[in-house]
Amino acid sequence: MFQSALALSTGYLLVLLWAARTAMHAPARQVTQTDRLRFVVLVPAHDEQNGIADAVGSVGACDYLADAVRTVVIADNCSDATADCARRAGVEVWERMDPIKRGKGFALVWALERLYAEAEAFDAVVILDADCHASPNMLSAMDERLRSGATAVQVNYVAANPDASSASALRFAGFALTNTVRFLGKQRLGMSCGLGGTGMAFTKDILEREPWAATGLVEDAEYHMRLVQVGERSEFVPDAWVSSAVPTSLKGSSDQQARWEQGKLQVIRRWSPKLILTGLAKRDMVRVHAGLEWLVPPQSLIAAGSAGSALAGLLLSSKRLVWIATATLGTQAIYVLAGLRLVRAPLQVYRALLMSPVLIAGKVALYARLFGGKGPTSWVRTEREMPVSNNGSR
Repeated sequence: MFQSALALSTGYLLVLLWAARTAMHAPARQVTQTDRLRFVVLVPAHDEQNGIADAVGSVGACDYLADAVRTVVIADNCSDATADCARRAGVEVWERMDPIKRGKGFALVWALERLYAEAEAFDAVVILDADCHASPNMLSAMDERLRSGATAVQVNYVAANPDASSASALRFAGFALTNTVRFLGKQRLGMSCGLGGTGMAFTKDILEREPWAATGLVEDAEYHMRLVQVGERSEFVPDAWVSSAVPTSLKGSSDQQARWEQGKLQVIRRWSPKLILTGLAKRDMVRVHAGLEWLVPPQSLIAAGSAGSALAGLLLSSKRLVWIATATLGTQAIYVLAGLRLVRAPLQVYRALLMSPVLIAGKVALYARLFGGKGPTSWVRTEREMPVSNNGSR
């Protein structure tokens, strides 16, 4: 039963890969220069003095009407010069100090409430992390999709430094397979693509109808589930991107991985049963899919589980179990290699796959800690390895 579930997961990923291949090279739609949306770009930042100027500078460099963009840095519980650096970069800064309600989710709740209390008009809100660099067409691409009827959009979220180390190359692969291939596939199949936490935008109307109240470990996933529950979809915008330099060692990303995986478990417990049941009752595959997709294990656990099943099959002389496990591993290899080829991953990413056993062992150990109740309970800032240029990452 366990191995059958893993095989089903890899089958689902192959379907998404097939769908992504049909959508990857679709031509970008043209946008007129008139009647553009008025954007407010919120940049939540906690102790980001080294990278904040690059983040807001990339917004200012977007090919968009300057008077239609308002950039606001939320200097949240900062103990460094983040606020001063942002002001010197020429953007608006809102400073927030709350030692109890800490983290990006709480900062966004506070900022959105303040934004809506003002009289200044706007049409949509963009959220960009302070360690990210936006592509020049990010706002134009978001504008086109939102004016076409979308209420929530997500641009491609990529790792900026695959050539820095084997660890960062593996993270590039993870980003590409999750944030590009799977999002493309879901979009092509008419599902809700999901949210990546940065490089996402929402219309003013949807934020009024469904106010941001997500303050958990993975606030973007939490808000996405709320949107799907009320019948909305997020749409993927693959021709624009945001990039972020990822840690260059496996140890450097362990805290962030622990937060993501613990948050994922929380989302599954809270939202998956609700969305699946509601979707079945309403015959709505978008809701059913959103609830089920979170049950797909990460690549490392699929590999570890399948390898373990193959070994068990050999010890138990079960040819059926060995065959299913081997087929699952083969299907997974096809998904990974074909997915990386689809996004034109650099050669060092393929070389880094030789380190996969180390990554898999670490991920298995991480899940053992989480199921043992030793996971994170609150948001903790990921340590940055600065300075790293995000320019030219795509």
